[in-house]
Amino acid sequence: MTDTSRQARWQAALVGALLSSLLAVVLGVPALLFLAVVGLGFVLVGQASSIPTLGAGADTAAPETDAETAAVVRLERSLEETRVRPGESVTVTLSVTNEGTRVLPDVRIADEPPADVAVTRGSPVFATAVSPGETVTHEYELTPPRGEHEFGTTTLRLRSLPATAITTDEREPGGDTSLTCETLLDSIPFQDRTIQFVGQTPTDDGGSGIEFFSTRDYRRGDPINRIDWHRFARTGDLATVEYREERAVTIVFVIDDRLTHHRETPGGGPDSFDLTLYAASRGVVASLEEGNRTGLAMLSGSAWVEPGAGRGVRRRIDDVVDDGHAVADGGDYPSSERAGDDDSLAVNLERRLPRQAQVALCTPLLDDDVVALVETLRTRGRAVTVITPDVTDGLATTTPSMGARIAGLERANRIDALRGIGVTVADWSLEEPISIALARAFRAGAGGGSA
Repeated sequence: MTDTSRQARWQAALVGALLSSLLAVVLGVPALLFLAVVGLGFVLVGQASSIPTLGAGADTAAPETDAETAAVVRLERSLEETRVRPGESVTVTLSVTNEGTRVLPDVRIADEPPADVAVTRGSPVFATAVSPGETVTHEYELTPPRGEHEFGTTTLRLRSLPATAITTDEREPGGDTSLTCETLLDSIPFQDRTIQFVGQTPTDDGGSGIEFFSTRDYRRGDPINRIDWHRFARTGDLATVEYREERAVTIVFVIDDRLTHHRETPGGGPDSFDLTLYAASRGVVASLEEGNRTGLAMLSGSAWVEPGAGRGVRRRIDDVVDDGHAVADGGDYPSSERAGDDDSLAVNLERRLPRQAQVALCTPLLDDDVVALVETLRTRGRAVTVITPDVTDGLATTTPSMGARIAGLERANRIDALRGIGVTVADWSLEEPISIALARAFRAGAGGGSA
């Protein structure tokens, strides 16, 4: 709907002109009349300026407009990505094109981003002047939480040069109208699924593998590509190279789903539980691709997927992640499935874990109970990896509060404590893909360093 109006902006000039005229008559000073003429000129220019009209060819056409003088404005909205991962930002570009024949001296655009999506850089509102045939672009940045998000209408406002005549219109820009931030396993692109998460466990047996183990005498039927041809060239004896065998491991991903420990990220975007679910999803996909027996558990005890391989396990884990989303969106666990106090978390988890199963704990690491849980698992001989999104520092465009800084220092101390007991910690900064944090952590773990 197009709305036109006039705004009185020169009342002071009008009052000044009247006073100058009155004083010129009373005091008999003709020079004051010239001052009155100047003030009156401002008033007349403002009143005489035409109201900007929107003509045919724009997104919305105003009726009964002169095609030669009407403003023809086209709006476009484009997104850098329409599907983003949790913690990632997306750049929104607004373009305004003047397709008419007259200069638009004051064009004001107010985009309407999704209501529950934080604007983390720039502003969806801007003003500009646009010449005929010119296109002006403006960018701002959003960091969406999990889910599908729809943009609203965009407000277009044209003002005359003296800013006394105003035309306002609501538009649906061309281009992108929605974006999605998803944590489900199926949303992960195929090329991102081949990260070696925990990988294969080397054994003390020779066989097929990639790491040299030993050589032995050639036996009939040994593969040609495993014959030591260098030795045959030197001695004439056939020998077969054996490599260290690797066996798939059993990994249970444990998601810290305690509702009392959910935290919002500074600057908006996905909360700690969204990021924890996403980290677990990435790890599960990578582990299954590596051929490991993979399971999933909620720390509260609300869900358990027995470790296994294949599509059946994948579907069951998908269902659990879906249920986790429902809880994050305001649901609750059945009372019979809630865990007791935090002291019982390790006991309940240990009771369900298979023998020799590794644990990949996905947690924002915001309390000391998680550290105590890991220490208990380590004393019982469990290999533990902690994957933790950093929700204390927020995005690079935000300035952490004093409380967030203190929480960040406490979290850093917990990470140091975990690494001190031999735990590999993947500390995921939201400014980088989680694959980088995972790769850095496991490289450091293999080399005895810290990530």
